[in-house]
Amino acid sequence: MAATVLSTVFLLACESEGGSPTAPVSPVMSGGVSFSPASPNDPAIALRGGANGSALEIEVYAVGVDDLYGLSFELRFPADLLRYESHGQGVFPNMEVTETAAGRLLVGATHLGPVAGLSGGGAVVVVRFAAIANGTGRFDFSGEEAFDSFGGRLSLNWHGGTVVVEL
Repeated sequence: MAATVLSTVFLLACESEGGSPTAPVSPVMSGGVSFSPASPNDPAIALRGGANGSALEIEVYAVGVDDLYGLSFELRFPADLLRYESHGQGVFPNMEVTETAAGRLLVGATHLGPVAGLSGGGAVVVVRFAAIANGTGRFDFSGEEAFDSFGGRLSLNWHGGTVVVEL
């Protein structure tokens, strides 16, 4: 860091004096959080995310589904890199999210009453995290189950992703 600052000062001094620096100056890189989702295949439950500084927002969403009435799963995240902060509701009127252990969120979402399930796609839940350490980690699903409005199991692909934290 000190070398970058000194190089930048040297570059500015050379430019103001009409000279040129003898060594290239490295760009100053700013840290943050980035998320790389796996590509979903229809029909699927997948993740997409966006970061703002040290905050990460992950959306669990359905794509290409037909009559998705309810689902449950455990979302596993790297607790050594991220801290669960909060969640927001998606298209299902009834949803529950519980942090069962470090790096594990148990999620259940369902429609209520005699209505058709979700067809096409939509957000299941939005989960917010705060970055707490540098590193790379995975988001994965486990114990995943999905049902149609008649109680039948749906066969879905479940896609996680990778997070990189540079504070």
